[in-house]
Amino acid sequence: MNDNVLNTALWIRIRNGEQEAIEILYRQLYFDLFNYGFHLSGDVEHTKDSINDIFLEIWEKRDKLGEVTNIKSYFFTYLRRKIFAGIRQVKKKNIASVSFSATVAAHENSFEEYLVEAQSIQEVKRKVTQALEKLTDRQKEMVQLRYFESLTVEDIARKTGLSNKTVYNTIYNVLRILSAELAILLLLLFI
Repeated sequence: MNDNVLNTALWIRIRNGEQEAIEILYRQLYFDLFNYGFHLSGDVEHTKDSINDIFLEIWEKRDKLGEVTNIKSYFFTYLRRKIFAGIRQVKKKNIASVSFSATVAAHENSFEEYLVEAQSIQEVKRKVTQALEKLTDRQKEMVQLRYFESLTVEDIARKTGLSNKTVYNTIYNVLRILSAELAILLLLLFI
């Protein structure tokens, strides 16, 4: 009786839930599978793990297995797919890890840089608050409507009962005042 007939008989027994049959098949095919897998991956542990995984997977889905005519070829194909899937997964993890490390390194700031940045933000807030305090209530209202509520000059005129020209001039004056107050701040930010 040739190996293929014996293996086919073992396959049928595995499909029927006989644990001894998968153990026999494991012992028969292990050496050949190991040599083939090691040749593909060059990694002893990955090859051993892949072989064990395919036998476990076959055992777990034994009740769903179909007929196989060449058992050895089936296992070699299964092992090849398992090894290459593992290699692709490791490559993806390595690429993601390198990418993440580069991103973190590019965005890491020293403690001093964080302090300077925090102080700069506080200074900007203070300067903007001071500049806004120099505006009249009407000017503040125009800033609110135009820049925070995104209304057009015409919409502001309708809402406030002012003419378009008055709204336009008020907003123009606000921008002139704010730019004069914040000019030094802008220079500092660009430096």
